Amino acid sequence: MSPRARARYPLSLRFRTAVNRRHRLVAAALCAVALTLLILRFAPPSAQTSPVLTVVNPIPAGQALTSSDLNVRDVPTDWVPDGALTDPALVTGQPATVALTPGQVLTESAVLGPGLLKGQAEGTTAASIRVSDPAVLRHIRPGDSVDVVHQPDSAEHDTLKTVAESVTVLWSAPADAGQDSSPLSVSGTDTDLGLVVLAAPRDIASGLAALDGSGRTSLVLVAD
Repeated sequence: MSPRARARYPLSLRFRTAVNRRHRLVAAALCAVALTLLILRFAPPSAQTSPVLTVVNPIPAGQALTSSDLNVRDVPTDWVPDGALTDPALVTGQPATVALTPGQVLTESAVLGPGLLKGQAEGTTAASIRVSDPAVLRHIRPGDSVDVVHQPDSAEHDTLKTVAESVTVLWSAPADAGQDSSPLSVSGTDTDLGLVVLAAPRDIASGLAALDGSGRTSLVLVAD
């Protein structure tokens, strides 16, 4: 018995079938391209990062930073605060002006140094004084506003002079600073005991500088 003859379709039908198959392939390719463009359009871009210094250990205000307290991490660029620091060598050995917590990005204003005046009004200087009673520094924090009151050695007991009004505390030594070397002393022979750094205009800063070593100097906490 002869094999069954293969069915033959009209040429026009075969042509339409080939065209329809080609159309389906083209449509599928176009859908794939459109889907790719849609993903590229709405997918979030890869986050760009920047290296910053972060705090590893809890640091109380006034404590000097060590290399083990710091770590360089890459964080999203949009999260980097103004004045963020990147070089551990620039801050190692410098006291923190405020209490620092693990994971916190270290900024210029958080360390006693050139960035301490960042954000202050133009013409503001950093003036350092020593208060006669260091215990008062237990109640003083960076950012507080204080009046500086002075009583000269030759003055009567109730004679007080207000040398500066509503100046901002930038940094204050811990009340129990003891005999640690001063961060403002090049030789390292001075002590931090009673030391306060204030943001003051130049004309007032000169008057504050003249107080060192004479009479009694006190701080009065005032409302902003």
